[in-house]
Order: sequence, then structure tokens, then C-alpha cells
Amino acid sequence: MMVQHSGQVSALEEELRFAIQNKRQSHRMSSALDTVTVSERPVETSVMKTEFSPEEDERKKRRRERNKIAAAKCRNKKKEKTECLQKESEKLETINAELKAQIEELKNEKQHLIYMLNLHRPTCIVRAQNGRTPEDERNLFIQQIKEGTLQG
Repeated sequence: MMVQHSGQVSALEEELRFAIQNKRQSHRMSSALDTVTVSERPVETSVMKTEFSPEEDERKKRRRERNKIAAAKCRNKKKEKTECLQKESEKLETINAELKAQIEELKNEKQHLIYMLNLHRPTCIVRAQNGRTPEDERNLFIQQIKEGTLQG
């Protein structure tokens, strides 16, 4: 059976080019003939196509189908995992923002309580009974603030 096959032209061209280049190199031909053009006419050659039995074709078809299903399943699983991680990330960012706001609120409350305590210390009857003057109390309070040992 004679078949025209365009892929054969390319292979034949390459063979001819290779043979001519080898001949040029061996005879040290001038470079004036560097480009060789092979006619674009189709070459007729006998091509034997390897045919698979119907069982092999069916087996390959089933395998491709299973592979296609497995690939789709893998893509879906990866997409679900990505979405789950994205939701988890958003949740953690929200919690983080809430905690930062809570820290700011607590810092403000601490400052307010220190201020209120500072106002109260000089007139505190309980402190005055232990023999310290309001001035002593104020100095003690300032020292405790500086040292970070302020206790209620």
C-alpha cells in the first residue's frame, strides 16, 4: 500500500542536508552552496501502521477515561482544600484583629485605672492610717509605676 505522508518529506530533507554537509566537510567545499532546497513534492513511501487489537483499544480507552476522572477528582480536591485554607485564613485574621482591639481596650482601661488610683491615693484613709503622708503615698505610687510593680 502506497501512502503519501508529509512527515516523511521533513525526515528526507534532514537526511539529505546531513549527507550534503558531511560531503562538504570532507571535500572542503566552498560555502556558496550552504542552502539546499528540496522540492516540496510529496514523497510516496510505504508506511506500515501498527494497529492495535480491539481489546487493546478498549483497554486504552478505559484507562484514559479512568485517568480523566482521577485528574478531575484531584483538581476538585485541591480546589476544596484551597478554599478551606482561605476560609481558615480569613477566620484567623478576624480573630487577630479582634484580639488587637481587645488589647488596646485593656491598655486604655489600665491607663484610666492608674489615673483614678493616682487621684485617690493622696486622700485614701486606709493608707493614711499606716503613718504615711499623702506626699509619701504619691512618691510611692510614682516609684511603683516606674518599676512596674503597681498593685491594687
